[in-house]
Amino acid sequence: MAVNGQQQAVRASLSIRVRVLIDGQLARGKVGVEVVASQLHMSRYTLHKKLKAEGLTFARILEDVRRKQALAYMQDKTKPLVEIAEQLGFSELSAFSRAFKRWMGSSPAEYRSVRFS
Repeated sequence: MAVNGQQQAVRASLSIRVRVLIDGQLARGKVGVEVVASQLHMSRYTLHKKLKAEGLTFARILEDVRRKQALAYMQDKTKPLVEIAEQLGFSELSAFSRAFKRWMGSSPAEYRSVRFS
């Protein structure tokens, strides 16, 4: 029983470490699974396999981190949406807008005007 608990703690710490690394990469631009795997001293394949064992994917963690950061950035009404999109690693504003609408059910501009007016 203790082994299972210990294994779960190690797995949980992997997803937390992945989140932290993604968060740091987003601050510098684009996020890549290869870079995160390398920082964790494992191959891309091993990272995917270990995350799958936790019931997670790299893409899911990346999307979750982006969503949380987007909501935090949206509170600063002086920050242009295009800058937010860029900080989150989206190729263009339209890609960010589509993702935001999927997450929150409204466009970034609509969300900002309703929530922070």
